[in-house]
Amino acid sequence: MRALRVRIAYTKLEEAKYIAHLDLAKVFERALRRAGVRLAYSEGFNPHPKISFGSALAVGVEGVNEYVDIELEQEIDLKEILGRLQEQLPAGIRLKEGRLVTPAAKALMAVLNAASYEIAVSIGLPVSEERLQEGISAWLGRSHVAYARYSKKGRVEKDIRPWVKVLKGKIQGDEAVFELEVEVGNQGSVRPEEVIASLCDLENLPLDLDHLRIKRTGIYVNYEGQKFSPMDHEAFGK
Repeated sequence: MRALRVRIAYTKLEEAKYIAHLDLAKVFERALRRAGVRLAYSEGFNPHPKISFGSALAVGVEGVNEYVDIELEQEIDLKEILGRLQEQLPAGIRLKEGRLVTPAAKALMAVLNAASYEIAVSIGLPVSEERLQEGISAWLGRSHVAYARYSKKGRVEKDIRPWVKVLKGKIQGDEAVFELEVEVGNQGSVRPEEVIASLCDLENLPLDLDHLRIKRTGIYVNYEGQKFSPMDHEAFGK
């Protein structure tokens, strides 16, 4: 029979946020096997299960609406399969929704192009709401924001400003809480901590970057100025 493709929306919260992206496929693969679900495998000398995710989450970042595509080699009762799979997954990974998608649907990585985050940062020194808003406005008014990344190849400087579409913030107790929307895609993106670090540095805001919590609140298909869930808008894959 032809393999069935299932798209699942799930959370990655609490202790599950420490599961590295490369290990996440193994977590789902083992859970599916324990649930008695037959996976479809690639061909060749080293076949692997056909499990593909949306844009990777960094270790330590929570995800409220994450997505995975899984190909199965069996007819299924989707509700039953999701229930059996949920029983085998670790705490923090909660299946929210599942649906079958057609073979014509493009891979998640090919269509997901926008992400939103909530970032909470401790305030090192007292800062007023007015001062925070001034800093955010000044940062958004910049046409170029250079940020240095370091890798095995050495130091690479990148302009992160074009990736940021929305940046808002407010003071909540002893923290500054930010809403961030960025572009994502095959050409790369910007990390939330890079945006906050550059805001702190360029606008002289006393934020304690050692005490920072990041949650990805959504990842979307942004099309003609509107955001769609990949669960709802399969037309992009046709």
